[in-house]
Amino acid sequence: MKKIGQNIRKLRELRNFTQQYMAEKLEMTQGNYARIENEEIHLSEERLQKISGLLGYSTEFIVQFDVEKIYDIVNERRENANKEVYQFQISPELKQLYESRIKSLETYVDELKSEIRQLKEQSLKQSV
Repeated sequence: MKKIGQNIRKLRELRNFTQQYMAEKLEMTQGNYARIENEEIHLSEERLQKISGLLGYSTEFIVQFDVEKIYDIVNERRENANKEVYQFQISPELKQLYESRIKSLETYVDELKSEIRQLKEQSLKQSV
C-alpha cells in the first residue's frame, strides 16, 4: 500500500483536520497517527476503513488518489476564474419572495409600456 500515507495526509489537510483530531477519533496517539501518514507503520485494512470513514472518502478513492489532479483542477479554476458560473441554493420562501417581486416588476413594466403607448397616441392626435 504505497503512497497511502501521503494520500491520507493530503485528504486530511483538504478537510482541515488536524493529526490530533484524527488520532482522537481513531483512539490512538498523535505520534502513532503521524507514523501512519509518514508510512512508518503498516496500515491495516480495518484502520484504513476507519480513516476513510472519518475523511468521507471510500478506501478505493484514498488508495487511487492523485494529488496532482487536485493541483491541476485548482490551476484550471484559477485560469478560468472569470468564466466560472456559481450555483447557489436559496430557501423556498426566499425564492417565492423573489418570484413575487419579479412578477410585480413585470406588471409595472407592462403598465409603463401601456402608458407610453397612450402618451404617444395623445401626442400624435395633438400634432395632427
